[in-house]
Amino acid sequence: MRQLPLVPRHRWVAALVLAAVAGLSSCDSPASSAGGNPGGDTGGNTAGGDTSPAGGQTGTATAAPEPSPSQTTAVGRCGTADLAAALSAPPPAGTSPTTVHVMFRNTSSARCGLEGYPGVQLRETGGDTWDLVRSPLVASTLIVLAPGEQAHATLTYLPASSPGGPGNPVFTPATVALTPPDERTQLVVPWKGGPLVRQDGATHPGTYISALEPGA
Repeated sequence: MRQLPLVPRHRWVAALVLAAVAGLSSCDSPASSAGGNPGGDTGGNTAGGDTSPAGGQTGTATAAPEPSPSQTTAVGRCGTADLAAALSAPPPAGTSPTTVHVMFRNTSSARCGLEGYPGVQLRETGGDTWDLVRSPLVASTLIVLAPGEQAHATLTYLPASSPGGPGNPVFTPATVALTPPDERTQLVVPWKGGPLVRQDGATHPGTYISALEPGA
């Protein structure tokens, strides 16, 4: 049998070390690196994706439009001196319900506002008075009147079918005193609706006034 030559121990130890170093070098080479693309993606997201939306919202925010002059100009209340009052013509006999319009017209040279109920007081020639109750059937709202424009409230009334009859007291107005909302001075107009069933002490009278509405 042929005997193989012996290799000195220090030579094969050196060979093992060189092999290990070569293996480590191949693992660190750029071709096998897994970190190149993630590093590039992270840099891209940090530079543009995460910060630009917030910056974009801040930069593109727009202010609310400025209100028009008509929205910011205050409108004063219509005082008694700014108004003329009138009653519409009464309806034909037998009409139901029986109503007339209490009308206010802006006679001033500026816009003004009316809101709520007018005060309505029926007056007899002898000095007897009847202040009408308010009906909630019409919602109260602000009405802005330009010069010459009108607003109205509806006066519903119960005519007397047999004046002076038994159990049927009668109130015969001659005039109506009208007070614009939030005012104390009255405008007096003639009453042409004839005698009424007197119900000034009733819980639910058939004669009452509504809140103001636009127009005549």
